[in-house]
Amino acid sequence: MKVYLTNKETTEQVLLLGENKGHYSFTKTTLLGFMGGVYIALSALGNLIANFTIGGGAGKFIGAAVFPTGLMLVVLVGGSLFTGDCLGLLAFTKGKVEKTTYTRNLCAVWIGNFLGSIFIAYVSYLAGNYSSPEFSKYVVGVAEHKVHLTFTEAVASGFLCNVLVAIGVWFALAAKDLAGKILAIWFPIMLFILGGFQHVVANMYYVSIGKILMTTVYSPSEMAIHFLAVTIGNFLSGALFLPLIYKKLYMND
Repeated sequence: MKVYLTNKETTEQVLLLGENKGHYSFTKTTLLGFMGGVYIALSALGNLIANFTIGGGAGKFIGAAVFPTGLMLVVLVGGSLFTGDCLGLLAFTKGKVEKTTYTRNLCAVWIGNFLGSIFIAYVSYLAGNYSSPEFSKYVVGVAEHKVHLTFTEAVASGFLCNVLVAIGVWFALAAKDLAGKILAIWFPIMLFILGGFQHVVANMYYVSIGKILMTTVYSPSEMAIHFLAVTIGNFLSGALFLPLIYKKLYMND
């Protein structure tokens, strides 16, 4: 028995997923987004701890191996991410979802992701995760580096990130069993972390905790510009680049 779908069958599953999510209410989409933000923020915290405590190439590798847990929980337990939901454009291009519905749901999941990320940033702060001055300084440095990327750098890095994150969701739909889905998610997400690319939901956590730890490190307007740039980059690859190419390859015959 086959344990995976063909490329064409997987593309059809992506279409079906986008169509189904198009029927979710604003509240349900926002709540799923909140949980997605929670899971990604916890994974981002694990990534920071691994990088700081182990250090060097080994720390980066372990951090990258830990981070995919977030998307595994989103896909297998329940949650939504802006980056993955961008794939819903495929359903729109096939007439399965209205443009207003697709746009509304993307806005809802982005808001939910933001709230979930801030929630974990604040609760982890209250929990004393950043009580070490050295670790706190490291976390602020990571966040500051992200915010101070140029607009073009943030867009391009966001584009590369969601090539891998969205394809991780796509890849997981190809697997029929739990182990296959975990492996399908693990390697693309690990690669995005090793590449240092920008994921808007993860950055919602990084940038928020950096601001909590040092309120003067960057301004709210700098945060907003960074989020806008990364959101654009994530959207370009997750909503346009991947869906439109695979639609042409597997759905136009």
